[in-house]
Amino acid sequence: MKKIAIALIAATALFAADSAYNYELTPTIGGVHPEGNLGTNEHATIGLRVGRNLENSLLDQVELGFNYSNNIKEFGVKGNAARYFVNVIKDFGLTNNFSLYGLVGAGWEDVSAKFVDNEDGGFGQYGLGLKYKVTDNFALRVEAVDAIKFEHGDHNLFYTLGFAVGFIEKSAPVVVAAPEKPIMPKVVNLDDDNDGVLNDVDKCPNTPAGVVVDETGCEKVIVLRDLGVNFAFDSYKITPKYLDEIKKVAEFMGENPSYRVVLEGHTDSTGAEAYNLKLSEKRANAVAKALENLGVSSSKITTVGYGEAKPVADNKTKEGRAENRRVEAKFNK
Repeated sequence: MKKIAIALIAATALFAADSAYNYELTPTIGGVHPEGNLGTNEHATIGLRVGRNLENSLLDQVELGFNYSNNIKEFGVKGNAARYFVNVIKDFGLTNNFSLYGLVGAGWEDVSAKFVDNEDGGFGQYGLGLKYKVTDNFALRVEAVDAIKFEHGDHNLFYTLGFAVGFIEKSAPVVVAAPEKPIMPKVVNLDDDNDGVLNDVDKCPNTPAGVVVDETGCEKVIVLRDLGVNFAFDSYKITPKYLDEIKKVAEFMGENPSYRVVLEGHTDSTGAEAYNLKLSEKRANAVAKALENLGVSSSKITTVGYGEAKPVADNKTKEGRAENRRVEAKFNK
């Protein structure tokens, strides 16, 4: 008996069965095979057990039980016996439906006063059983228990079939939700003017729609003065010396075939205003002609002259006037 208890404890970590119900009611039927020296015959027995299913425990159930036999013969004398007991049970799950269980317990046997060799007294018991779960709250139990009397160490072997019914369903375990991590708002970097340059780097936040911009978000302008094509006084002719610079505008148009270019001509303030307006147009047209010769379609070129209206430097100095004689190339999508 001691060895069985030790074996049950050792196996606990490997095979644990659980029940979804707090209590179990089990009517039983079976038989009793007494030890020969008791002088009684093999007889039938019926019983009832009420078990309390345990949680977070080494053991799985504590049960109170009762067995009754009314057709016992002791040396030909008929009588009966009632046995009351308490067991502790450990389940070992084998499959989803089958489990093996072991039990140990103690009780009291109340026998007929007619009997001579069998008297009331206490007993200890141990046993093994097989449990088959038919549904969530109904199972069959087949069990063999050896009941040993304290007085003389006499044995009664009980073999029973039980019909276990679970009742009072266990509460679902409370799952403590992990604290949610605060959701940090995403920093959304917008492009309000839809020019392809985000607001945080856009230096010209209100660029008109369709205007080609540079990496800073400002209108892309190729100033031909910057490229070395600043015109001589009262001149709109482009010398071959500066043709390679204008090629850069043509190359940019070739890289972006959907773009259109606007050539804006400008002059210094020397001379009549009306004359300077015509001269600025001629300068823009001269650059347009050079671009056409470099393969840019005339349908993608627009020219306009502003004369002296948009200076970028001081017209009072020679250097300033030279900077103002220019053509600016601007682009539209």
